[in-house]
Amino acid sequence: MMKAVPFYQHGPTVDVLRYEDFPDPEPARGQVVIEVEYCGVNHLDIWTRMGIAGKKIKLPHICGCDIVGTVKKSAAGFDAGERVMVYPGASCGKCAHCKAGRENLCSQFAIIGGMSDYNGGYAEKVAVPARNVIRLGKKGPDSKAAATLAVSYLTAWNMLSANGAKKGKSLLVYGAASGVGMATIQLARALGVSTIITTAAGPEKAKFGKKLGAHHVIDRNETKDLAGEVAARLGGGAAAGVDIVIDHVGAATWQTSIASLKPGGRMAVCGMTSGNDATVPVRMFYSKQVTMTGALLGTKAQLVQLLKLVQARRIKPVIDSVFPLEEAAQAQDRMEKGLHSGKILLSCFRR
Repeated sequence: MMKAVPFYQHGPTVDVLRYEDFPDPEPARGQVVIEVEYCGVNHLDIWTRMGIAGKKIKLPHICGCDIVGTVKKSAAGFDAGERVMVYPGASCGKCAHCKAGRENLCSQFAIIGGMSDYNGGYAEKVAVPARNVIRLGKKGPDSKAAATLAVSYLTAWNMLSANGAKKGKSLLVYGAASGVGMATIQLARALGVSTIITTAAGPEKAKFGKKLGAHHVIDRNETKDLAGEVAARLGGGAAAGVDIVIDHVGAATWQTSIASLKPGGRMAVCGMTSGNDATVPVRMFYSKQVTMTGALLGTKAQLVQLLKLVQARRIKPVIDSVFPLEEAAQAQDRMEKGLHSGKILLSCFRR
């Protein structure tokens, strides 16, 4: 038996998350068992725990997608004791998309530890397909840094790559202190994006956004016209707006996102923290000739690219806090209340 934090029904943390003895994972053919060292906490964990209408998963379920640890037993070409991380996108491995390295388009794509039947890293051990395991080696990033990358950083990297983020471009991303916000700011700086605008709630989080490298930070508690503030930072004028908006908030921000874009701008969407059903200002959308793209995770190849960026020290993820596994509920509460600035991690190895 191992220690883990499963839930047996959907609901609030205090009601459903349990730290308890749980059966060790039994690896299927082609799977590797990993002793989990650290697991990142993401909003996806909260959505999974609360449940999504029309989406059923096998219960009990263990959350956790950002998994770093060591191989427990030699299997599928990996040696016992190897330090590894998990690409959390499970797929069939056989279809045309998978063979082309676009496993995130596979019809069987599912996120390990997310809204799927794959248990995740809120546990001392996890079994995952060998094709999802990435060696970190002795010279790779430290385990805490690696445990920040596979969800928010990879998703941000996917959106920035797909929407042409580079020198000469301008960008708006919400929530500098969030995982996706922090990742977008740091990755956009690494890509040479000329103007990065972000939002923050209060002076401390605004300071955090500036430290990450944002050129402009707008305190969302101090403005009722975010699109107007974005235009003002860009010099004003009827056509003022950013080239790219990274929207991981959902229903509450779609209208603002479209209003903040310049004609021909691109809006990348990867989340629904504020709700699933958004209203689109159709006339503004087509008159500006906006392109909207959706994003889940990036590919395994993109995750390997990210690792190289971290190894080259161009990216240094900020760790907000590290909770022991038994305090997973408190870690999710911290995220749910928006108290964090940077990534929250769980320490899963038994001390």
